[in-house]
Amino acid sequence: MDQQQTTPRSYAPHQPFAKQRTFLELNCQEAFYGGGAGPGKTEALLMAALQYVHVPGYAALLLRRDFARLALPGSIMDRAKQWLTSSDARWNEQRKTWSFPSGATLQFGYIDSPDDRYRYASTEFQFIGWDELTEFRLADDESNPYLFMFSRLRKTRGLNVPVRMRSASNPGGTGHAWVKNRFISPKILKATAEGSTRQVFFNDAQRKDRAFVPALLHDNPAIDAEAYVARLSHLPPVTRQRLIHGDWSVREEAILRGDWFRYYTQQEGALSAMQSDGTLLGTVHERDCTRFAVLDTAGGTKDKTSQRKGKPGSFSALGIWDFAPNLGNALFLRHVWRDRVEFVPLCENVVRICQQWNVPILYLENAHHGQAVENIIRDQVPTRLISPATGLSRGGVPGKVERSYALQNKLSRGEIFLPKHNNQWLLPYEQELLGWTGHEDDIADQVDISSYAAILCETNAPKPISPTYAASLYGLR
Repeated sequence: MDQQQTTPRSYAPHQPFAKQRTFLELNCQEAFYGGGAGPGKTEALLMAALQYVHVPGYAALLLRRDFARLALPGSIMDRAKQWLTSSDARWNEQRKTWSFPSGATLQFGYIDSPDDRYRYASTEFQFIGWDELTEFRLADDESNPYLFMFSRLRKTRGLNVPVRMRSASNPGGTGHAWVKNRFISPKILKATAEGSTRQVFFNDAQRKDRAFVPALLHDNPAIDAEAYVARLSHLPPVTRQRLIHGDWSVREEAILRGDWFRYYTQQEGALSAMQSDGTLLGTVHERDCTRFAVLDTAGGTKDKTSQRKGKPGSFSALGIWDFAPNLGNALFLRHVWRDRVEFVPLCENVVRICQQWNVPILYLENAHHGQAVENIIRDQVPTRLISPATGLSRGGVPGKVERSYALQNKLSRGEIFLPKHNNQWLLPYEQELLGWTGHEDDIADQVDISSYAAILCETNAPKPISPTYAASLYGLR
């Protein structure tokens, strides 16, 4: 037997299960072990981290989102103590690090805010493992801790170990959509849903550098599956589906559903709206639509407080929409610009994009920097302020969730259409909407501009730029 297979057994209390062994034997740089509850994900990660602790100079790091999760009873750090306390490894409580006779180390840490990642800036690891990856704040920008930590994944010449990024998680959580997009392609999702018995899937069948090992309860022979499923039977249906079947197509807390999304194609200004089954609903020319834009400027006291704590600032987001009341009140999303920028480039970008798209009216949220932006750009782009209290509210306290009611209704009726062919802004837009749970920590700037757009185009609204309608119902100035 080779070292890679035998090394974990000197510290683990049992031999790897078949699915765990598949995970441990992968030689690609990046791999994800995920699915239902109870398949031994935490153990698989810990085993993987221990595979090369007999090699001098080897360094491994295991991460959770925050220290509270890391220190929980039964967590991966607690499991390591159970395995290693009676071994020849030595624990350093202050550094949260196990040291081995070879000189190899296994460290535990966390990354919650973007600044947390910099505590590892002067270190290098040959193994980095992420326990419950979907709990982390994952986005397609520089704040993504998973992507940043690739810069810490390296080795010196002569160190005869592979460099590996490994992770494990259930479906759900803040990072669900990002993880699903990175590891579980539509083809893989379809194959697993159809009950494929394959042990491992690769997102790129040619390169095979990123692997997904689907793991479910029945892959763990040490657990009483029948009793475990009986306990899960008390959970809501969607949660059961996620935990028992490892279903990546559902999220317990998600507010907006993927099967609500509709798409359109465009050719020479003609917008062809497609139904859910891909058949043509109808076609309208953009010149026969009412065009408008919605801007969320970001900023504000809460945003500044978050940044002082090291968390990323909010995005400013601008959406360009075409409203077609004669085509079943269809609302076409034509373009999205989204960035973290200072005030001056924010104004410059908004003017540039609105002029490029010939936007006749721009709605700005009358909060944060909205009033200041309007003061600067209103001579170049026609503007109108919209109250953040727009939409329904609970107990007189409106918020993003309450504003989203119109968006939920319009999406569920199949009246909002996204561009079918777009490789730039569409995927981050879909990920945000599908990953949004209404939690305070969730990124929701694109959700918010979509909610405002849906409110302005409700079926009883003749046109989104109707001053009378807007002023009477939604607090427009």
